[in-house]
Amino acid sequence: MKLPILALAGLFVIMPVASYAADKVAAPKAIHASQEGAMMVLPEQYKEYATKMNTIVKDRKNGYTFIIPWRVNDGVMVDMDVRTESEHIQGYSFNLTGPNQEETYTVSFTKRNNTPQGKVSQKVWNTTWYDVPIKGMTDDQYLRIWRQHSSVFDNNDVSGGLFEKKGSQAARWSKITHKASGTTPAEGSRQSLFEAEFIMEKDPTHRYNLASTYPLKGSAYMEPGILETVIPSFALLNKKKDVFDIGGVKQFLTGTGDITVAEGIKFAYPKGFSKVKDPQKIIFKKDAIRLEVESFAVPIQAVSSAMPTMMGKQMLGDQYIKSLVEVNQANIDRYETHINDGDVLFYMAGTMKNPDTSDTSAAEPVAFAASIILGSGGNVGVARLVAPVGTDLTTEPLVDILDGFKLNNSLSINNSSTVL
Repeated sequence: MKLPILALAGLFVIMPVASYAADKVAAPKAIHASQEGAMMVLPEQYKEYATKMNTIVKDRKNGYTFIIPWRVNDGVMVDMDVRTESEHIQGYSFNLTGPNQEETYTVSFTKRNNTPQGKVSQKVWNTTWYDVPIKGMTDDQYLRIWRQHSSVFDNNDVSGGLFEKKGSQAARWSKITHKASGTTPAEGSRQSLFEAEFIMEKDPTHRYNLASTYPLKGSAYMEPGILETVIPSFALLNKKKDVFDIGGVKQFLTGTGDITVAEGIKFAYPKGFSKVKDPQKIIFKKDAIRLEVESFAVPIQAVSSAMPTMMGKQMLGDQYIKSLVEVNQANIDRYETHINDGDVLFYMAGTMKNPDTSDTSAAEPVAFAASIILGSGGNVGVARLVAPVGTDLTTEPLVDILDGFKLNNSLSINNSSTVL
């Protein structure tokens, strides 16, 4: 396999920073300054979510998932053909900092074609490094072979090697930092590129690439998150299969399908739940768990533009957290960004005073989990599970139900990029 600048790996041993706990390192000033709006809205005890909250990406169409442990400033979903050996690139790119910051922190994750070059089999291509078998290869050997075939070492400090990743045929890592020179800015401002790449046994004709850029002084913040969250979280998913459906026949026969919540917002029928007749709300029940799905509108200017940005969507999530805390005396245990096939929503879970009791002071506490999504035109969708305290509402099937929102509108920069 001859891949120019990729590789990343045996990390937990090689990278001393991996011993740091990511949650003990303060966010760099550029990231903190980019989230001043969130700092102002979130209740005092939850302000840490302004910079550190899981952003969970599930791309069922293309069959993979990954998590980054930070709030993002903006992001795009890409899907394009390119004139390189990658041939086709699909994935996600995020900025952790805003455009007004001098320092940039980025994370991207892409799926690319992995086509053998020359007359070699796919297996040989996947398990060699510049034609040398990778089995038993040390990091020193890996770097020495790479140095023989690449000029990347000329102006950069480079480290890297191989590492174990469950389900992979090959997994590599590298860190590339521009060498210091007389014209180089302060030591900590030198830019680093950290990459990890995986070739999976169940999908040998593709390679999955993680890339992150940050100033060298941001290493202690970024690298623990990459090593302890992003890389371990990457996994293949079963691809979503298209369902043949004519005029609602599927919904009529099975009682499932998409429910229209508001213009431009739909919600997948919750598997295992029974619908409750109610003239005003969309309600479902399963044992002691109650699910309510509703919509409301907010002034467009309150969340930026008619096609809201990521910052506008996050503002809605933060305001909902604030409302739950102030109105329902909620205790929030989880607050996450969920990106499902390009749709962005916000998930939260914890306990709160029963929202069905008019007198909050007299209400009993209940367990809850909820998701909220912002569509175009100020339309908002909310799904909320409520159950007795002690009920686990954070199981994967229940999270999948709250992830059931779908938007049928998006902002495309061009045919290959969609703003998240």
